[in-house]
Amino acid sequence: MPTTGFLAVKNGKYYAVLNLYDCSGKRKPKWISTGYSEKNNKRKAEKLLRDLCVERDNKNVKYYTNIKVHEYFTKWLDEIKTQVRPNTFRGYKGNMENHIIPYFRALNVELQELKPFELSTYYRLKVGTISVTTIKHLHQNISKALSDAVEKGLISTNPATAAKTPKSTENFQSEFLNRSEIKQLIETVKGSPIYIPTFLASVYGLRRSEVLGLKWHNIDFENETIWIRETLQQCTKDITGESNYTSETKTESSNRTLPMTPQVKEVLLKHRNLQKERRVLLGSAYHINDYVCTFDNGKEISPNYLSRTFHKTIEKTDLPMIRFHDLRHSVASNLLNDGFTVVQVAQWLGHSSSSTTLKFYAHIDKTSKMAIANSLAPI
Repeated sequence: MPTTGFLAVKNGKYYAVLNLYDCSGKRKPKWISTGYSEKNNKRKAEKLLRDLCVERDNKNVKYYTNIKVHEYFTKWLDEIKTQVRPNTFRGYKGNMENHIIPYFRALNVELQELKPFELSTYYRLKVGTISVTTIKHLHQNISKALSDAVEKGLISTNPATAAKTPKSTENFQSEFLNRSEIKQLIETVKGSPIYIPTFLASVYGLRRSEVLGLKWHNIDFENETIWIRETLQQCTKDITGESNYTSETKTESSNRTLPMTPQVKEVLLKHRNLQKERRVLLGSAYHINDYVCTFDNGKEISPNYLSRTFHKTIEKTDLPMIRFHDLRHSVASNLLNDGFTVVQVAQWLGHSSSSTTLKFYAHIDKTSKMAIANSLAPI
């Protein structure tokens, strides 16, 4: 049905009143100021009314809603709670409630009136208060929410696609340990609960969630392989009802099988036997599960505990102040320095593509740089 409307005068000014309807068919008139005074401007106001009706008809909007942006974001959060991973929802919730919703509540703009420049302005105002990387995360959250609004017919296009985010001036330069430093670190953590996850991460470059989610049934001692197929995530109890939960790997390429080195096999066999001894010793006090990385009582090690304990351990040494995740960077850096290709390193780390590896480690891609140097060397 074509959009219709009429002119109305309020305080000596013409207003275009569009006859819009909500999803239940109830009429929801929308008043739009023409900017024209009543005297001698009726034709101009009528033309603007016609243009507004045509503009409305050209939009792919199923029905009219006067819901405000902040109201929609709040409703969207509640709707997606069961549709995404708990950890993903926690990120959305934090960004929306701490940064996005408060700003747009103050702006008080309707969802159907939101423009790209209003989003760009929001991002510019955030510069200096949070990192550019965090601003880009906010943009991704907003874009996802508005994309869902398009799908529902609440808006015709996603204004976030045309919004401009600030350019990052931050170049990723991670700290990493060389092989002798890794050996020193391994010796330091021996005997502590974080020994096994630190050891495995320093060999395979596993993500924190991957190493903690590793289970014995995914380790094949006969064929000497380790299958990375599950992750351990930590979330707040109000979202999942429990703090730790198992999930699938980050991406399809993260689901990978890695060879078990003789040293890794020896360490894991010894650790498995130790777990069996503790289970017998502690009896009913022992937490029975299939996790490789556990405390002495069999309870799985939580992600936050691993990061916190790793940080405290590093502080007590003369090693560079790295995060646990930087063991992953250390593996990548050492492999590239050894002459392995970016593609090989990407497969080892479980990156979705070698371009991801290049993004982070192009500055130490020794293989390609040596190839260029050799081709330019005089005969």
